[in-house]
Amino acid sequence: MDLKIDGIWCKTKTEFNRYVKSEDYDVVVSYSDIYSRLLKSDPYGNEPSDVIVTLHIEKMFRGLLEKDNESPRAAYLFKTLNQETVENLRDFISLLSESYQLDLTIINRCDYPEIGVLSKFDNVKFIDND
Repeated sequence: MDLKIDGIWCKTKTEFNRYVKSEDYDVVVSYSDIYSRLLKSDPYGNEPSDVIVTLHIEKMFRGLLEKDNESPRAAYLFKTLNQETVENLRDFISLLSESYQLDLTIINRCDYPEIGVLSKFDNVKFIDND
């Protein structure tokens, strides 16, 4: 079973949602969505820690891998795209799955990530919706 993760880097949440709806993903992971959901569900309004958010992301990926799906696909929204973020995601995913592919889709961005970031991905695709 090969896990395929499409990292998505875009300016707005609307662009992300539009792109995700046009594709067929088994799970969609957005750190900010999980953070917001946890914040709203806390009766005292306490901010969730990074550890708690990460545990929810891990639970989503584990659930995806436990399904009887030959080639599971996930979308992951990058808010910040730098070497540390990509390497941390790769390390995290490699703990869950021996075989995976991490691609990047860049939507409507005229800025570029720092040097060396794009080489951390298996494939990179640019989409410009003018």
